Amino acid sequence: MPISRELARSLFADLTQNSAVPLAPDELVHMPGLREHGHVFLGDIAVRCYKHRARWMYDERDIRAAGRVFADMEVRLDDVVTVRLPTHHSMAEGENVEWYLPDWRRRVAAWMFDAARDKLFRQERTFSEWGAWRQVGANGLPGDLTWEEFMASRVGRRHGQNIAATRPLELLTWSGQEWLLPRAYADLLDRWEQRESEVAARARLCSSCAERSPGWLGWRTPTAQGYVTRCPPCSGAAFLKYSGHLRGVPYEKVRRRGTRADEYLCRLCKASQASVWDHCHEHGQVRGPLCGSCNSREGCATPEYFFQFEGSVEHLLECRGCNEQRSLPQRFALEVVRAHLQQTERHGQCRMRPYVREAEQQPEAGHRFLLSCSGGHTKTGTWTTDVTADEVTALVHTFVDPILVASKPLLDLGSEE
Repeated sequence: MPISRELARSLFADLTQNSAVPLAPDELVHMPGLREHGHVFLGDIAVRCYKHRARWMYDERDIRAAGRVFADMEVRLDDVVTVRLPTHHSMAEGENVEWYLPDWRRRVAAWMFDAARDKLFRQERTFSEWGAWRQVGANGLPGDLTWEEFMASRVGRRHGQNIAATRPLELLTWSGQEWLLPRAYADLLDRWEQRESEVAARARLCSSCAERSPGWLGWRTPTAQGYVTRCPPCSGAAFLKYSGHLRGVPYEKVRRRGTRADEYLCRLCKASQASVWDHCHEHGQVRGPLCGSCNSREGCATPEYFFQFEGSVEHLLECRGCNEQRSLPQRFALEVVRAHLQQTERHGQCRMRPYVREAEQQPEAGHRFLLSCSGGHTKTGTWTTDVTADEVTALVHTFVDPILVASKPLLDLGSEE
């Protein structure tokens, strides 16, 4: 019987209320790993996620089975093993691919180093002291971090305290020389590593031709039935290529007519099935069909991040209004200004690029930006710069004009009747 995420969470919490393993039932609601492989891990148990009537759900039998396992699990606190946490190191070239592999020891160590770095940043230490957060102290923690500070830094940070819906920090202890965990729990996390690696590896295979994805997320496509792995050639063969025939058409008209976006290939990544019609919120016109991931990047990610993707600006200019006015939606226009200030402004003789963010919008005068020197050598390297509305327009024109020239001219296809 399918049950909702909320009901699954309540059922699992009731079944495991006396479990010897500290658990995080809320993970059943948040569904970590959903896009990667379509499962939520409760310890080493992979619970499959189902999409039923456009809602993500679970099979009640799976939740009850997992609950019984944790209710019966024995964890002896006097039977412990040494936990050897990795030291900090900068990520080497090519290592980012392996970074996605499950590794609970590396994850716990990363939490510690993150907390130590954040503490040092709040103390506003000088640049010469910045390396101190990487050095492990006599208490097993990096920098001058205390256990109480470390635990406090984890509060409210789900990704900073949960592994496979369990809470390892509640069982982790420092003997004075080494970190310790109950053997049964450490074995559970080791089994989780192996099991999730296997499930994720299967999810990387194209469902049509069994080609293996070069990355962990690149080929996963949301559909009405859930996430499907499909390589770009198979996606290209299965879905229509968008020709721009809705350019200039009001989004409301497309929505009312029920024109399906999922018949098309994503216009931006050109690798996944589209799921929505992206549109300009300022002009109300259709830009084109996007997959869920690209649509989230356009709507939720920072403009700086979105601009890193090939064809991102060209996609924004698919709005006929933006194209004809040589403009961009406001948040993207302000990113153009922010990048310009970061490139041209400096604090005194410092050669470091400043950190730039919008401080306030002034209806008549334009925008005020707050700049902070990132050199780490002074506490007073903060100043503001005003940019008028005319200057914003000029900067955006300078930014988009070469892109418009390089792009193919817009076809005057008119509006769909």
